[in-house]
Amino acid sequence: MGIFSKPKRSQEDEVNQINNRKYKEVLLDHALAVLVDQNEIQTKDLEGVKAEFGYLLNIPGHGIEALFKIMKDDKVFYFAMQQNALKYLTINEEQFKSVTENMIRMHLNGN
Repeated sequence: MGIFSKPKRSQEDEVNQINNRKYKEVLLDHALAVLVDQNEIQTKDLEGVKAEFGYLLNIPGHGIEALFKIMKDDKVFYFAMQQNALKYLTINEEQFKSVTENMIRMHLNGN
């Protein structure tokens, strides 16, 4: 079973979901669990963790696509949601910005 079930027809049918707090919370909860499981962050150190989403899209026929980063002190962890799977990425800030710009240009141009 994936992270997201099929949503009812509503606001969630829009392509741009960058302001969808529910989606963000679900993605961040799963990403933080990955970081704790891999001993990248300790549960006791979750206070002060920040997140930034490059994009959060609901692409028709594709589902939720997202690119985001979690920051704690001087560490940055990158994640993507693709094909209903959360992926822990090994990219840098320049790549994060480039992919974000390309996805926004491709999927939100004119929306």
